[in-house]
Amino acid sequence: MDAREERLARNESLFRDLNEQVELVAKPLDSEAHVFAFFCECSNIDCTLSMPMSLAVYEGVRADPTTFVVAPGHDLPEIEEVVRRTPDYQIVRKDGDAARLVAEEDPRG
Repeated sequence: MDAREERLARNESLFRDLNEQVELVAKPLDSEAHVFAFFCECSNIDCTLSMPMSLAVYEGVRADPTTFVVAPGHDLPEIEEVVRRTPDYQIVRKDGDAARLVAEEDPRG
């Protein structure tokens, strides 16, 4: 993995860490119908988009340390593939060295 790809993967891990904090705040308020605003976990460090989703959906994404939730069109084909598309968000899975890096940096271990 070159330095650029590593930086991009680390940026996405940073947003994932931020969403972990959103989830901690949201858990006591959770109900099946409640939707929360999670940050786009794309590689653009300046991205400020948020996406509506339930905690159950976010937990489904977090079940795999190599998957991230990004706004539509925010995927980066050189380090990830889109595995699910919705009108509000996409779920992407890291490939190769980027996958190994984000799995190592997963705050859930």
